[in-house]
Amino acid sequence: MKAKFKPINWKLKHKIIFHVFVIGLISVFGLTALYVNAEKDLIEALAGQKTELVGYMIDCNVRHQMMKGDTDAIPINLERLTQSSTIERLRILDLDGKILSSSQGVEIGTTLPPEDRAVVRQLFSDPDQAELFTIKPVSGTKSYIALENRPECAECHAQDAPFNGILEIKLDESLEAELLQRKRGQGILIAFTTLVLLTFVIFRLYARVINRPLLQLKESMRKVEAGDLDIRLETRKLDEFGDLAKSFSAMVNKLKQANREIEELHSRQIERAGHLASLGELAAGLAHEIKNPIAGIKGSLEIIRDRTPEDDPQREIFSEILKQTDKIYHIIQDLLDYAKPKELAMRPVNPNACVQEAIHMAAAQTQEKDIRFGFSGLDKEITVLCDADKLQEVILNLLINGLASIDKSGEIDTGLELKEEDILEIRISDTGSGIRAEHLDKIFQPFFTTRKRGTGLGLSICKQIIEAHKGHISVESTVGKGTAFTLSLPLDFPGE
Repeated sequence: MKAKFKPINWKLKHKIIFHVFVIGLISVFGLTALYVNAEKDLIEALAGQKTELVGYMIDCNVRHQMMKGDTDAIPINLERLTQSSTIERLRILDLDGKILSSSQGVEIGTTLPPEDRAVVRQLFSDPDQAELFTIKPVSGTKSYIALENRPECAECHAQDAPFNGILEIKLDESLEAELLQRKRGQGILIAFTTLVLLTFVIFRLYARVINRPLLQLKESMRKVEAGDLDIRLETRKLDEFGDLAKSFSAMVNKLKQANREIEELHSRQIERAGHLASLGELAAGLAHEIKNPIAGIKGSLEIIRDRTPEDDPQREIFSEILKQTDKIYHIIQDLLDYAKPKELAMRPVNPNACVQEAIHMAAAQTQEKDIRFGFSGLDKEITVLCDADKLQEVILNLLINGLASIDKSGEIDTGLELKEEDILEIRISDTGSGIRAEHLDKIFQPFFTTRKRGTGLGLSICKQIIEAHKGHISVESTVGKGTAFTLSLPLDFPGE
């Protein structure tokens, strides 16, 4: 089983420590390299100074021996100088790399390796060079210096030569290497110690500055989730966590106020719902009691009107009374339907046929207006489980509302569409006068109407029927452009 290395799933503490460690590790290597290079440069500079000092000292010694004419003592003196722990080898060369004198006597008369001869020629090939008689280091432990040909040297050397030889000084590298190794180890030790201390400091800083406030915030949120809205985060810090604590306390305070307002509103709504339920039962009972006398009055008026001669002026009065009586009768019937809706008679229905029949009934009530009815049905044959009469009642009510909103001419389009294969969407749109924005959230409330002859129960009953089908009704409207109602119904009635 492979271990999954996913830092994204780590806790914040682990992420911070990991990133600090990586950054610290990079810094360790960088600082160690910088420290070692600085120590190396310093050691090489000191070695160069030592080489220069030794070179001038030997130059003076060789010149002194030559002035005395004791040239045989030069190799002996060079050998004595190499007995120092810091000098490994001393040589006197000519321009061709031939060894004229050496601290190691067996080398006298031999020549340097080709690469060393090339270095010597490059350094001393130009006799007019201004710095010909200065120390020329080729490494931290190896340098060359030309032995100047002075007038006192004319007894043994040609006067036209710029120098009598080239002194090679080679210091012992072991001391420098040991010192560099020691400094490198010290640098690495210091760097890793710094890294460990930095990691520890960051860990402690995280625990005190970040983790502790986060734990307090987490614990407070858990208490708020459990319903304790009296919790407050007190902090004296003025940093971001202090601001966060203040914001959290302010949020909890507002949440507590909102919760109190919701509870008060809920109590008022429950009280109002009970009051409305009582009024609804009373209204339904009154409507039922009034319905029968109204039916009797209507029947009696019809008999009186029919017995009244055609030319009698009272016949028109009786007709108007009957018209108003019918209106009262329908209002009472709507009130009864809303207060005590009938149970749904569910059966499979072809939605295309159901909607087309409602359109046909609405088309007969255009009242001489120039209205074009558009229909866009489903392409495939499906059925929806619903109460066909109730669904037609809803669609017909919306179509009639569309007719009433159109002044002289316009269009009413009805379209059916399947949504997500299990939702039927019926959209009824018109080009009427539209509904004002401030009225949109009230049109489904009982007894709310903007029409002079409306009862305010039509859309409330429509919403009640659609919700009884476990569906949803929504409206969109723009004043002067029209209104669109959308019915969303499940194809299979839930629970069946």
